[in-house]
Amino acid sequence: MKHITIICLIFAMSLFFRTYATEQEPDRLIIKGDTMLLHALPLEHWKKQNKWNKPLFPDSLSGVSSGCWRGYIAYWEIIDNRLYLTNIFNGERTAKVNLKSLFAEKVKDGRVYPEWFSDTVTAYQGKLLYYMHMGFSSIFEHEFEYSFEKGLLKNASYFDNSLSKNTPFYGQIRNPNSTIDSLINWQALPPITETIKVQLSVEVNELGHVDSILSIRGNNEIFIQEAIRVARLFKKMPVIYKRGKHMKFSFFLPFTFSEKKQKENM
Repeated sequence: MKHITIICLIFAMSLFFRTYATEQEPDRLIIKGDTMLLHALPLEHWKKQNKWNKPLFPDSLSGVSSGCWRGYIAYWEIIDNRLYLTNIFNGERTAKVNLKSLFAEKVKDGRVYPEWFSDTVTAYQGKLLYYMHMGFSSIFEHEFEYSFEKGLLKNASYFDNSLSKNTPFYGQIRNPNSTIDSLINWQALPPITETIKVQLSVEVNELGHVDSILSIRGNNEIFIQEAIRVARLFKKMPVIYKRGKHMKFSFFLPFTFSEKKQKENM
């Protein structure tokens, strides 16, 4: 499995976070009445093949935002192993496209069969496990994979990600240093006269425990050992499953030992 490294400041005993951007609003896929988040854009295939570069909505209704750069949310449905386009809404879902204006006689019973679409896509349902504010990167509890050939469903797979723990994980949390500092045994350390920094790269196991120290940056052995001791106290780190398998994350944990901090915590 690909080893995924996320450079972040992390402590997950509590997840107070602030995000600075949003991932893309996905299309929707409906199967037997259940609505899922579709991490694919079949309509973009049609636009590319037909060299369609016109906006789907007038500026007053476009609803374009950083969270929906394409300016629309398409609704798809699988019926009798065939994929259908049923609706195209603007980003705010306050208006929708007249499908006949785009597809003319191809609209039948209010829907369009996308013979132009051949690809394998992922759809999600359930609890949010991992949020990444980039494209379609978030992971959810229930993961589905569908393979289409000219709009026909050829294969379907399901992956259970429910073994994930200490979620949702947003990749960024507020004030991790204050929590790290509270775990340091300041009284056991020698008097600090100059600021000492240690950085650990750690790996988390399937229980959410720090079980491996991958790399160490620092020069003072006493403070390195204290950083390692503190890191091993972390018992509720995020555990994320994708495609039913544990994703291995490594985290960089920063430690700053200063005279001021030591005096404040004595």
